[in-house]
Amino acid sequence: MATSVTKSQARLFAQLLETLEPEIRRAFMASVTDLQAGVNWPVLLSALAAYNIEGAIAALNISAAAWAEYSSAMTAAYARAGASTAAQIQATGVGGVGIRFNMTNPRAQAWIAENVAGSVVGFTTEQVQVARGVIEAGYALGQGPRTIAIDLVGRANGGTRQGGVLGLDKPRADRLQAVTQGMRTPEGVRSLVIVKEDGTLAMRYRVNPATAQRIVSAYKAGTEVPEAQQVISQRQYKNALLQQRAETVAETETASAVNNARDETWQQMAESQGLNSSDVIKTWVHARGSKDGRPTHIAANRKSVRGLNTPFILEDGSVMQFPHDSAGGARNNIRCSCHAEFRLDQSVGLT
Repeated sequence: MATSVTKSQARLFAQLLETLEPEIRRAFMASVTDLQAGVNWPVLLSALAAYNIEGAIAALNISAAAWAEYSSAMTAAYARAGASTAAQIQATGVGGVGIRFNMTNPRAQAWIAENVAGSVVGFTTEQVQVARGVIEAGYALGQGPRTIAIDLVGRANGGTRQGGVLGLDKPRADRLQAVTQGMRTPEGVRSLVIVKEDGTLAMRYRVNPATAQRIVSAYKAGTEVPEAQQVISQRQYKNALLQQRAETVAETETASAVNNARDETWQQMAESQGLNSSDVIKTWVHARGSKDGRPTHIAANRKSVRGLNTPFILEDGSVMQFPHDSAGGARNNIRCSCHAEFRLDQSVGLT
């Protein structure tokens, strides 16, 4: 019985990721589009011309409301994962009849507040920090309001804006700005090119082949990248970086929602059925078995602990109730696809 239960849990986990990740990714991208569409361009230009940084940031209309679609998708993913887990528990004969996932449970509501609403607050705060950095850098370089505004929100193209740093986290925004600013002067172009010991040229930042060729051509000519080519390259690089971020967010947060909902469902089931939590056995499953991934997660693969509230202790000292427990921090959770399998000890006569 235990083997069939754990296999069905693995299948359900994979199915949920396959279904929910694209939805989270699409919702994230839609929220970024909303963020860009909410910019008050005339006010932004006016504030930048007046060296009014706070006014310029206010004109960007960066607020939690821009992430409404992402928030809804994440909440729905958590609810779906919980409901699917509850249905699986009942279908496999574990626990009693009528097991349901209760989204109004205080723990479930606390998870949404911390991990959905909390993430949106983090996104919003970071966007303000990114925007402030771009504005201050633009002033330091003596750039005009329009150039800074384009670096922030991109150029209008067919009713939408393309390029700009909005939507990117700080590391990616910094890379985009480094390439964007570098292409504008011969000195900047030289800073983007690395000359290897054998004389071959390489890019300081990973960019698409067409952009690399434009930069190399300008480097060899001792000039800046032509403006028309700069526009194309900035748009292409922004799109690539934004896609990377959306994929990272979707992969990380979907797995988080599913793992946390699975644990919460078992918590609710144990409480509603009056089960002893010490009779639950949890097993850490590294999705790729013994290959690839974090060494600590590979080492934890197929290791079990007894007790619903007994943590896994990883080799680096991380203490986590299950994969994607927020206690593990970013080092354990970003793009992790591990999951935990739960079962009741057969010796207690409940499976």
